[in-house]
Amino acid sequence: MDYQPMNQPPSPPAALELDQRLTRALEAVPEVRIPADFAVRVASQVPARPVVSLTQTHYGDYAMFLGIVVTLAALFIFGLHTSDRRTFNLAETFLLTDFIGLTVWLSVRRHSLR
Repeated sequence: MDYQPMNQPPSPPAALELDQRLTRALEAVPEVRIPADFAVRVASQVPARPVVSLTQTHYGDYAMFLGIVVTLAALFIFGLHTSDRRTFNLAETFLLTDFIGLTVWLSVRRHSLR
């Protein structure tokens, strides 16, 4: 092989040969070989799926129902001690709003899950 400095372009016949070799290499279609047992080997490496239990829990419904009962009890307690003080009226209003919101939410949620 001839010595050529790196900063000089290759000679025209060498550049033409290099271009032709690159073109042949890039245009060559690779041969694809897939072994016959490829799918079996890949499937054997996949871990088995665990059985998933889809038991439905109702913890959120129970918490909402408990909130409704506690709010209703607080409303009754405030109702027994009714006075003309604004503090109790404001607390009753907040509890009533909470009670209505929870009951509507629980009823809509239960109706939409059927």
